[in-house]
Amino acid sequence: MMPSWISRDAGLIIAARGMRTFSQSYVAILIFFYLKELGFGIGHVGIFLSVGVAGVAFFAFIVGLISGRIGRRRLMVAFTLVSAASAVILIFIGDYWALLLLAFFGSMATGGGGGGESAAQPLEMASLPDTAPSEKRTELFAVYSIVARTGTALGALAALLPEVFQDQLGIGTLSSYRAMFLGFAAFQLLGALLYSLLSSRVEGPIAQQRWTNPLKLPSRRIIFTLTGLFSIDTLTTSMVHQTIVTAWFNTKFGLDSGDMGQVFFLSHALTAASMWIAAKLANKIGLLNTMVFTHIPSSLFFIGAIFAPTAWVAIVFWQLRAFMSQMDVPTKDSYTMAVVGPEERVAMASMHMVSRSATGAFGPTITTQVWTVFAASVPFVASAVVKIAYDLSLYALFRNVKPPEEVEKAQPQTEAEETATCGQ
Repeated sequence: MMPSWISRDAGLIIAARGMRTFSQSYVAILIFFYLKELGFGIGHVGIFLSVGVAGVAFFAFIVGLISGRIGRRRLMVAFTLVSAASAVILIFIGDYWALLLLAFFGSMATGGGGGGESAAQPLEMASLPDTAPSEKRTELFAVYSIVARTGTALGALAALLPEVFQDQLGIGTLSSYRAMFLGFAAFQLLGALLYSLLSSRVEGPIAQQRWTNPLKLPSRRIIFTLTGLFSIDTLTTSMVHQTIVTAWFNTKFGLDSGDMGQVFFLSHALTAASMWIAAKLANKIGLLNTMVFTHIPSSLFFIGAIFAPTAWVAIVFWQLRAFMSQMDVPTKDSYTMAVVGPEERVAMASMHMVSRSATGAFGPTITTQVWTVFAASVPFVASAVVKIAYDLSLYALFRNVKPPEEVEKAQPQTEAEETATCGQ
């Protein structure tokens, strides 16, 4: 049940994202086993994921250029329909180059084979602030992220279904995976329907549609600095893509798709819970502080998981990491939409997505190649160390850049202090 202050448009966007992340989540787990069943190795999996993320970057860039002319609703519907078509085509082909092509185009609304990002996401992020008052913006993005993570958690649990199909219905391994991909396509079609029901309010005022060239934006310095930093964060995150973590648990501890479905169900459920805590924490200590000081411990927990001696110890550390790692998501989304003007939000969101996806495209390939040459622990530890450096850099550069509501909150206090000083 969503809070009463969430509008119909916001509810439709949030519901569409929830269904997208549900289907993305089980695809992210199953795609490793599917490609493995087709005879492809870990290196092929890494390249497949990278191409998908590159597709997100490409189409997110296009979004920033054309959304004002074509319209956000039309683009969200179009992206989702192409994604559905790609999933259907996927089950009929086994040629690796054709699979890469599908990964690229299917990424328009699926985040590169289930990685969680989407070219539709900048449109959603830019539209949401127009559906709620500014004092509710962080809470709205928290709900947006919580529903997405809840969908991801349930999707991870759905990764158990192929085993059910195989054991109870006698369906072959490949056929069971393909049935899940058809389900994915169905969810994309449902998402397209929800997007089509959005009102014209999500298009934003005319001012929001005017700016399309990021190089000419008034806040371009903030936009490019933030997106540059976020790209580093995304590179390190993509190096531990859910599909790659699935492969690591399978290789090191022998966990199968059913086991990983349960592991990721719990981790995503913890992540969803943490996002609401993040929204409340941000009201106390600020958006940026919440982003940074919850992120650093998660990297330390991840290092603990990598060097864990048993599967159970690794899972415990992974769950601790999951609880802390995504508290920056709703706060980051809210922060980026707050520190630029309303007319710059689509550009900010698309540049954010472009920079993240462009660098994120390299992560899976880097990890799998270094894994092959050295060991899985090497790229994983490197990602954690660089992520900590990113957090410290973000804090150093933006600790004095406050969103409007934090500035307003600080002003009465400052005025009260000045009055007290004058009275002495």
